[in-house]
Amino acid sequence: TTPWTLPANMAIALNEQLTYIDGEFKNDEGVTQRLVIAKELIEKFSLATNLTLTEKHSEIKGNQFSNSITQHPFISRASPVIFANFVTTETGTGAVHIAPGHGGDDYLAGKEAGLDILSPVDDLGNYTEEVGIPELVGNHVLRSNELIIDMLNSKKALLGKEEYEHSYPHCWRSKTPIIFRAVPQFFIAIDAFRKEALEEIDTVEWLPNKNRNRIYGTVESRPDWCISRQRTWGVPLPVFYQVDGSPIIDGDLSRQVAEILEKEGSNLWFEQDDSWWADKMNLPEGTSRCKDTLDVWIDSGSSHVAVCDRHPELSSPADLYLEATDQHRGWFQSSLMISMVTRGTAPYKSVLTHGFVVDQDTGKKVSKSDQANSKDKKKKKKVKPMEADHFVSKFGADILRLWVASVDWETEVPFGEGLFKQTSDTYRRIRNTLRILLGNLHDFDNKKDAIPYAKMSIIDQWILERLHQVTLECAKGYETFQFRKAYNAINNFCTNDLSSIYIDITKDRMYCDLPDAHKRRSTQTCMSKVFNDLCHLLAPILCYTADEAWEHAGHSPGDIHCALFPKPDPEHVPGNAIQKVDQLLSYRNLIQQSIEPLRQEKVIRSNYEASVQLSLAEGNATPEELLGSAEDVNEFFMLSSLSIITDQGGPTATTVKSTHPKCPRCWRLLESQHEYYLCPRCEKAIN
Repeated sequence: TTPWTLPANMAIALNEQLTYIDGEFKNDEGVTQRLVIAKELIEKFSLATNLTLTEKHSEIKGNQFSNSITQHPFISRASPVIFANFVTTETGTGAVHIAPGHGGDDYLAGKEAGLDILSPVDDLGNYTEEVGIPELVGNHVLRSNELIIDMLNSKKALLGKEEYEHSYPHCWRSKTPIIFRAVPQFFIAIDAFRKEALEEIDTVEWLPNKNRNRIYGTVESRPDWCISRQRTWGVPLPVFYQVDGSPIIDGDLSRQVAEILEKEGSNLWFEQDDSWWADKMNLPEGTSRCKDTLDVWIDSGSSHVAVCDRHPELSSPADLYLEATDQHRGWFQSSLMISMVTRGTAPYKSVLTHGFVVDQDTGKKVSKSDQANSKDKKKKKKVKPMEADHFVSKFGADILRLWVASVDWETEVPFGEGLFKQTSDTYRRIRNTLRILLGNLHDFDNKKDAIPYAKMSIIDQWILERLHQVTLECAKGYETFQFRKAYNAINNFCTNDLSSIYIDITKDRMYCDLPDAHKRRSTQTCMSKVFNDLCHLLAPILCYTADEAWEHAGHSPGDIHCALFPKPDPEHVPGNAIQKVDQLLSYRNLIQQSIEPLRQEKVIRSNYEASVQLSLAEGNATPEELLGSAEDVNEFFMLSSLSIITDQGGPTATTVKSTHPKCPRCWRLLESQHEYYLCPRCEKAIN
């Protein structure tokens, strides 16, 4: 044990399940002593002390020592025998010195046994008169170890001593050893509302839902909440003491103090002396004020009172509390406790817990203190920039927001410039999609040019059905805080459905058909709908980009953030068009595989130079049956021509270079009687 705690000994703890030997032990000088040692520890004890068991009187079960009394080795005080499960056979004698005033386990064991709590140490770590040994009074406890060992020697109570390396708590700021002492504190009695708090936990939505068990278990087993701190800074504890030292705990007095400090500032509590406060509060002369401060978790835990309850325009209870995984024992719990005490309900409807942000290269948790140290020239510590300002300046606020939306917040979140460069690429694809859609709508008036859904081409109906799906996915993602799902839905829609398929297929009709052609207006109708809804779907994440695009479309700045979130159009419920296009896309992939070798050999440079024969098994729907016309087939696959044959084998495709001339306007290779090889469609458009 640490010798300095021996003056505060109040008991000896044994393990009632161990067997103890009552016997005679002889040292190297032939001196014999009668000792009681745990049977399993006799060999280790002999090696440490050179005391050998020479005669065994009896074996005694630990529980038989109940109601036994021992004598303190150098103080005239009895120490009863108690029992504790933490007494083990790893080292020592099987008997543990108990000082309830200087250790958590000792305190709990002593409290259970009804021991007095003695802590004869002042705020400076010096022994007080209460220690009962004049030569120790005023000495610092950590500098008294040798003196106490000498006392044991003089009383012939020291059987052996040794130095050994062990883990010992140190102050995280000063790096100096900590001493534990029991001092009067103020507590919130958790048992007074524990049952109700546990019931409230089950009314809250916990995200991820596994965290419900985490906070439930913590609240279920937590002790009373110690809310007083012996610190020189913080919110004062509004308690006064009578002359005899008993505390005056009065709600009305606390409210009076709060009103004074709200006007004058909290420093007034410490700046004015006891007599000033006694006079101010109409308390008897000699009344003193408490010098303790409140636990900082009271500050954060009461934030809902200061914010939500004081502002009618805000929701109370709060819709969402958001913090990292360590806050189940911190802010989430302190907020719950304060709210249960003040109003009997949880302060939040939902609680979202995210993982720690970690450096993408090292995996080390990103720390605010590291960032602060990087600015301190004395620390000389180089730290990669992790502050939002750096990334906003370098990449822009929307890319920072897009990165946040893209991460899986349920786990640790990698963070670094490389990830922001990847996010920048995604952002550019989304922005470019908006730009193309907007560019294709320059001559479109939705009021007079729109085409009804039923009269649209299959590819147009397909993109609206996909938009219906994406809108549902985004709405669900936003509603459940699964922003990554909304991000993925939008990114896939822009990259795969729009850029790679829809915009690619329809660009021929957009650029080469007559301005008022039915198919062109059909696509513009779709693009207008997609652009408008996509801006709204993006607005919660890319707030500046969505607003910019919305403004370029002819709307007023900021309007998009005042508009209602889009609802899926019931006319566009996924069904026929998606089924047809899924089949067509499987044919498209087959055709592309057939074209690619010729492209690699530079026989052809684009799909428009390809003449493809598609072989299908009997019963398979042909592209023309799915699309309605040969012209639509060539447009969908972007080919010069496509012929179909029936074969009993699986679908296959073969490609040769078309022999038709190239239309100089649309670049497709088609039959032409025109002197400049314009195809019939382009000749009509020009005429």
